[in-house]
Amino acid sequence: MNALSAGVSICITLLTVQIVYPQQNQRRNRGETFYQCQNSNTPGKGNIWVSLRAVGHLWDDAPISLSEQENQSTDQSPRRWISNVRAFPEIMLQAGILDFLSINAESRVLSYGFTPGYFGGGIKATWPNNQELRLHGVGLSLQYRYQMRESAPSLGGYIGFMPEGFVVKGSNIETRVHYELDLLPRLTILPIRLLASTGFRVPFRRRNLSQLLTEAAVVYSGHGFDFFAQYSLESFANLFHPIEVSQPEKRFLVWFSENPMYATLGGNVRYDNGITLSLAVPILLSVNQGSRMRREDLVELHRNESPGLFTEEKERNIVDPFDPWFVKWKVAGTLTFPLRFKMTGTELMRNYLLLKNRRQEKKIDIDNRIQLKEESPQEQEKQQEEEDANRRLEEIRKKREKALK
Repeated sequence: MNALSAGVSICITLLTVQIVYPQQNQRRNRGETFYQCQNSNTPGKGNIWVSLRAVGHLWDDAPISLSEQENQSTDQSPRRWISNVRAFPEIMLQAGILDFLSINAESRVLSYGFTPGYFGGGIKATWPNNQELRLHGVGLSLQYRYQMRESAPSLGGYIGFMPEGFVVKGSNIETRVHYELDLLPRLTILPIRLLASTGFRVPFRRRNLSQLLTEAAVVYSGHGFDFFAQYSLESFANLFHPIEVSQPEKRFLVWFSENPMYATLGGNVRYDNGITLSLAVPILLSVNQGSRMRREDLVELHRNESPGLFTEEKERNIVDPFDPWFVKWKVAGTLTFPLRFKMTGTELMRNYLLLKNRRQEKKIDIDNRIQLKEESPQEQEKQQEEEDANRRLEEIRKKREKALK
């Protein structure tokens, strides 16, 4: 009987929300991603979302230019320098298959050399108890990615160590477990979400260079905006000891602090039609350990003039220096919109709770109270109807909570 009453209460609540807030039910993606950190849910059944992203960064020291001496020797006018600022377009698609299962596809459409960077796709599933807002959520994703290239213009020329991290050309499999703590169902005045995921990336060609993937984020959500901060790490098996990487004509060590790791700050602006504009700024946290890609370090590894320097590398007869020559910062802008959408009851409830918080703040606004006295009788009547509707919604919510106990 309690379960039946609870179900009836939920239906009445959702129906009332649709009646009272027909113009303010934002289209929300149940399985949204905050830059690289995914939540534990999946999009609603039949929903299709598209994301268009541009990722820009600054790499290497200075733009390339021809010297005055070269220009004079060739009697040619100076040519323009070549910028080291780059921006690459990406596209991502999500589609809900069941209430707890979705598929996705992704591609970096353009990369170095004006060729595609990668393409891939995968599936994501969540525990099938996500028909309501849940305090704890768990999901699992499996992703396939084909990397088109593993080299780029670099001072070091190390294969696979691209500006944004380490990659292996060809087929790669990524699997992750996602966890989410959503405080909104329990503390409506504190709409904070804690996201965490961990898993592995396994390249088919070089399985000895598999990586542990870790992301963690905290998200504050309003009705029309989000703010988030996150941490990401792509780690080799070098937590306690450096890993030795061998490449044609090169052999070097990579320490744990030299793994690609970033701290990211970002935010979203949401519109009622589902369009979301996102901006994220990842900042490199990787720190060099051991030798660096400098001429003096290269000379020291060959000549051993100072035995106290780079002892571990010298013990292994390593003569190639290495440091995390990844981009210091990136800027990622994303436009997300629905191709096909049907509101899920879960996100409808999220809209209601976020709007309720905002409306409660308006009730104690003195300026609004003064303005209400100056409004016409018709406007006052409309305002009174909205307040009555809010009061009824609050009574329904309390009855629902009591029925669920």
